[in-house]
Amino acid sequence: MSWKWTAIACGNTAVFKSAEQTPLTILYFAQLVEKAGFPPGVFNVVTGYGKDLGDALVKHLDICKIAFTGSTFAGQLIQKNAAVNLKALTLECGGKSPIVIFDDCKFEQAVKWTCIGIFSNMGQICSGTSRCYVQAGIYDKFIEALVDHLDKYYKIGDPFDDKTMVGPLITKIQQQRVLEYISTAIKEGCELVYGGLEKPQNISKCLEKGFYVRPTIFKDVEPHHTIFKEEVFGPVISITKFDEFDKVLESCNDNQYGLGAAIFTQDITRATVFAREIEAGMCWINSSNDVDMNVPFGGIKMSGVGRELGEYGLANFTNVKAVHLNLANDL
Repeated sequence: MSWKWTAIACGNTAVFKSAEQTPLTILYFAQLVEKAGFPPGVFNVVTGYGKDLGDALVKHLDICKIAFTGSTFAGQLIQKNAAVNLKALTLECGGKSPIVIFDDCKFEQAVKWTCIGIFSNMGQICSGTSRCYVQAGIYDKFIEALVDHLDKYYKIGDPFDDKTMVGPLITKIQQQRVLEYISTAIKEGCELVYGGLEKPQNISKCLEKGFYVRPTIFKDVEPHHTIFKEEVFGPVISITKFDEFDKVLESCNDNQYGLGAAIFTQDITRATVFAREIEAGMCWINSSNDVDMNVPFGGIKMSGVGRELGEYGLANFTNVKAVHLNLANDL
């Protein structure tokens, strides 16, 4: 929601609708806005389901701009329904971002950033780097290090405990969806290295009903496997090996999404060529899922249209107007 605040910063009034799973957050924030002294009608909140309330907002003729974050399927419906009055759109949708690890990388940094890129927020990140390509020479070593890092630092538990790194997913439905992807991967022959379908161990009884999924690693995954093509939106990473730069770049681009991509290498020429050629709205060099409020965020292809944050994010909530003043050209 904070990324949509740009609308008000640019002088607009706005109607905010949260995801139906999290209405209390935005209602509490509305109380803070009121206490801060905002004029009535500037910041407005509605809560409800996307299929009825969200649809009504998209089709409303008095609304001239929609800024949406969510699934690609929902984004497609919004784009279709917003045509009723040609609303301007910013759509930040799904992703299946690649992360490419070359053998000249800073090895420990690559391991840590790979975990951050997919296991932060329990993998519920649209830009999560869930397709992992590791150069053949360090392939086995990298997977071993990844498993070791998860064991040491990614504690599963109470999300209100500062030591917890892996909490529950947002809903039971999402938990089941992620587990179904894991089950499909196993059935398709992907090799499970870590995590999987089993319930997390060593969590308190009060958390047993939580919607937990263990951080999960598959290796030797092929591009045709479902888990390598589709967005899981959970703590699951698929790893495959590569040898040549051109082939791995081609494979990275062979996907319907184009949100983010990461590369780990000490070769600056290789990194800049990758950044230029990758079909994505964002590229991280020697990091993953870095976000800065001054840098635009967004994707291409089925990952959406428009940008949020930075100068481009401001522009999305304004209109360009040309004013011609005739000073001396009398007819």
